[in-house]
Amino acid sequence: MKVMLRDPPGYFRHLHVPTAEEIVGKVLRRYPELRAKSKRTRDIINLEINRVNLVYQIIIDKMSFLDKLPPPEAIHPFYLELASLTVPYRKYWASVKGLIKLRRKMKEMWEDYRAIVRSAVSLEEAARLRREAVGRALSMVRRSSGAFKTIRDFKYAIAQLPSIDFEQPRLVVAGMPSSGKSSFVKRISTAEVEVASYPFTTKQVHVGHVDLKKYKLQVIDTPGILDRPWEKLNEIERKAAVAIRYLPNVLLFLYDVSDESYGIEEQNTVLENVLKIVPKSKVVVALNKMDIANERKVKLAEEYAKELGLPVYKVSMKTGEGLEEMMEFLVKKALKDFVSEKGV
Repeated sequence: MKVMLRDPPGYFRHLHVPTAEEIVGKVLRRYPELRAKSKRTRDIINLEINRVNLVYQIIIDKMSFLDKLPPPEAIHPFYLELASLTVPYRKYWASVKGLIKLRRKMKEMWEDYRAIVRSAVSLEEAARLRREAVGRALSMVRRSSGAFKTIRDFKYAIAQLPSIDFEQPRLVVAGMPSSGKSSFVKRISTAEVEVASYPFTTKQVHVGHVDLKKYKLQVIDTPGILDRPWEKLNEIERKAAVAIRYLPNVLLFLYDVSDESYGIEEQNTVLENVLKIVPKSKVVVALNKMDIANERKVKLAEEYAKELGLPVYKVSMKTGEGLEEMMEFLVKKALKDFVSEKGV
């Protein structure tokens, strides 16, 4: 059975991935500290062996993080796809496998050099072999700096993402820019999100929570998306698309029906795109800004949503109109889908 990492952002946040420079720097700091016990030949050869041991031990110890890195199949696709906007996860895993191979080679070299330095016939030969052993090891680490960087970049890409608990129900809020998504999330949950009148205020996926006693509903604010095919979305919009694809037990699609909003046809197109990746049974429509509504826009949006067979609510984030009734419906719908999903 596939075991999924419970909280990838938290896990990666606490995982230290060194740079190649950090490893080389530690070797160069520690290396000069070793001294021979005496000037006897055997003690000097032992010093050369200890220098080889120190260098390889530091490098291999510093690469122990490789044993803690999860394979892609242990990371939920939500995190994989979002992180891949920065570092493709296949590149991450290829870098991990490359460094595992390097570490294996280092262990073989360590064994070989210990043996041949120990059997050196002169102090000069022992010193030469030690320099060769150390030089090769540091050169291999330096040449692998790109792999270390790729893994670090992937780590930071996941670490900055919000933690989603897939053992709790999830409400995703979607719509075009300035439709009121962040205002809704901020009003009904614990989320501290920026709210402004200009488009694309939200550039990341944000999560707030609503305490339901037995469960904690996660309310997920997504960046606004424009009326274009999924494959033509920009990076900010793709973050919304990933959340819409993988997270909702219920999805609230917000229309802005004020005079200043995008046209209803454009908003219809975005809704159509959402319905290509989210089952209709999970989608609820809200007509927002009813306090300053354009009645023609209200009529067009309501007719279109009902034509699609979607529940429709008329609300105002500013006055609170219609929010309580809509939230009751959303909570019931989210819990029903969550219980079905978990089989509880």
